[in-house]
Amino acid sequence: MTTPVPLETFTAELVPGESIVWSGQPNPSVILHREDWFAIPFSLMWGGFAIFWLLIASGLLNWSNKPNHPFQLFAVIWGTPFVLVGQYLIWGRFIYRRWKKNRTYYALTNRRALIVEYGLTNSREVSSASLATVSVIDRRVRGDGNGSISFGGPVAGDFQFTKRSNNQTPRFPTFYDIDNADSLYQDIQRLQEEARRTTGQAQSGW
Repeated sequence: MTTPVPLETFTAELVPGESIVWSGQPNPSVILHREDWFAIPFSLMWGGFAIFWLLIASGLLNWSNKPNHPFQLFAVIWGTPFVLVGQYLIWGRFIYRRWKKNRTYYALTNRRALIVEYGLTNSREVSSASLATVSVIDRRVRGDGNGSISFGGPVAGDFQFTKRSNNQTPRFPTFYDIDNADSLYQDIQRLQEEARRTTGQAQSGW
C-alpha cells in the first residue's frame, strides 16, 4: 500500500536540504510475479512427491504385505526435510513475503529513492539511489496498476529476494509491489529532472 509511513522512519537518513515527497510500503497482498508461474507448479510437484515419499516410508501407504524395510526410520528422517521445504515453497514463502513487506518502507525525496528494511532483531538496513546520477529507472506494471520500479537497471526478481540475483550480484534498489506505480513513476521522472537541473546549476556555480 502506498499510504504515508511515519516520517521518523527516514529522519536519520536525510541530509541537509533533503525533504520527503512521497512515502509508502509494498502492498501486503499476495501478488504473483513472473517467477511464480514457474515456482508454483514446481513447488506443488516437489511438495506432492515429498509427502508421497514420507507416507510410503512411514508405512501409512503400505501396498504390500511385506514386513517394514529395516531402513524405514532412516527413510522417514531423510524425507522429512524435503516435506518441510515443500511446504515452505507452496505456502510458507507467501507468509514470509507478507511479513517482510510489513517491515519494508519506501521514500522518495527531492534527491533520492530510499529503502529502509527491518530484520528479525529490528536490525535496520538502508539502501538508496541518487535521482540526479541514476542512469536507468525501470518499471514493471500489472494490469491492476500495481508494479515495481527499479533505480539503476531493469526490475529483477520478486520482492522476496531483493538482495541478490541468480548470479549472486547485488540488485538495484527497487520499490516492489507499489500501488499506482505509473503515477509514482511520473513523479520520479519529474523529481529526477529537477534534481539534475539543481545539480547542474550547483556545479556551474549559479
